[in-house]
Amino acid sequence: MKKFLFYLGHPAHAHNFVYINKILKEHGHSTFFAVRQREILVDLVQDFDFDHVIIKDNRNRNSPFSLVQSILNREYEMFKIVKRYKPDLMAGTDIVITHLGKVFNIPSIILCDDDSSVVPLMANLGFRFASSVIAPDICDIKPFNFKKIGYKGLQKLSYLHPNYFSPNKSLINKGLDLNKPYFIIRSVKFSAHHDKNIRGIDNILLDSIIKLLKPFGNIYISSERFLPEKYNEYILSVDLKLIHHAMFFSDLFISDSQSMTVESCILGTPSIRYNDFVGRISVLEELEYKYKLTFGITPDKPKELLSKIEKLIKTPNIKIEWRERKEKMLKDMIDVAAFVADALENFPSGIITLAETSKTTL
Repeated sequence: MKKFLFYLGHPAHAHNFVYINKILKEHGHSTFFAVRQREILVDLVQDFDFDHVIIKDNRNRNSPFSLVQSILNREYEMFKIVKRYKPDLMAGTDIVITHLGKVFNIPSIILCDDDSSVVPLMANLGFRFASSVIAPDICDIKPFNFKKIGYKGLQKLSYLHPNYFSPNKSLINKGLDLNKPYFIIRSVKFSAHHDKNIRGIDNILLDSIIKLLKPFGNIYISSERFLPEKYNEYILSVDLKLIHHAMFFSDLFISDSQSMTVESCILGTPSIRYNDFVGRISVLEELEYKYKLTFGITPDKPKELLSKIEKLIKTPNIKIEWRERKEKMLKDMIDVAAFVADALENFPSGIITLAETSKTTL
């Protein structure tokens, strides 16, 4: 039996580990989660019944040294957790596990689906010290590609693969009117260190999108950022852990979120992404240009966004077409939860076998 310590810093990361955790525990291993204090993340971890401890965020967000304070606080809190739990392996999405891995001589594995050019801090302070990085084949994490355990797939398939996810209307019929077409708009905060100067959907554009969509169906907004009271009638009331069911049955998903755009592609829901990351993220470039499941538009082209929305909502049988495209994509990809669980369970001896099985290059 092995003891695994996982670090979670974002709500999407909680979803990533649901079935990985289940597989490892079924195989007799022990798992424990260190969870960054974020309201939605904590709620999900509790819903998923992970054995966990919460790491409080004590930094002063108005300080120019806020990021440094946050890292040092996590280093200190994680040091105490590692010393107490004594894991055989650490994995997750934060640089601190790689530093403590060196201190305690414990293998550390970063799970990532971003290119190093998009997350330079993670690359320079995380990938550099990690034992390995588990990432999709398409991701370029240079100059650390030699550390990559690659796979044919998307990180979010670890919970949205058909082996695990089955859309169910009955779970969301209290929060949505499923008798009419509906559209979901997702707006994020852009508060991460790599989000500096990144633009997305502002309220002026949001008003234009709502005006365009309103004659064609219901509109539901899911927002991380504060929205004025006038948008209250559109706020999506579905439980967050059921959001993927709502996304599956949606007629169109419009967002400035990378993660949820990838999810919409896996679900086979037409989507448009609008932010400054467009053209920079390999996973989304592949989904857009190889599988034709999404569209990326930069914030200097708001008219193009509105034109694309109008074209998609007027396209007959678009959901059927997108489901067919999704199925073609899924045929190229593996069960990521099973792959990651196997990689963690057999680390480091199983890496070569896994790589050969997945036809990856380390």
